[in-house]
Amino acid sequence: MRVPVEGHDATHAVVVADTGGTITQWNAGAEAMFGYAAADAVGRSLDLIVPRHLREAHWRGFHRAMADPKVRDLAADLPVRCADGEIRSFAGRLLVLSDGLGTALGALAVYARAGSTGVRPFD
Repeated sequence: MRVPVEGHDATHAVVVADTGGTITQWNAGAEAMFGYAAADAVGRSLDLIVPRHLREAHWRGFHRAMADPKVRDLAADLPVRCADGEIRSFAGRLLVLSDGLGTALGALAVYARAGSTGVRPFD
């Protein structure tokens, strides 16, 4: 499944993963904001950007969402492990992608370069 994430808009990072948590799409904004080239991110696990101390919780939530996808508005300031090893928070929105029958197809995350949602669930 391809989601249109092309373009040179570096103000938003768009990351798409399949139901197993493998990155399938990575736009120019993700390259600019997180520091990983698309060629180094696509095909890798989301562990690439999930901070180590949050991985267990991340995968628990990810697998729950893939097993029972619901339409929710999940916007928060989300920590990302960047290529330089630093953990930075970005205003992000997480969406489960599903078909008309409710079968999960993967997940989509969209991050803004600047600003805050005011919601910081991992602090």
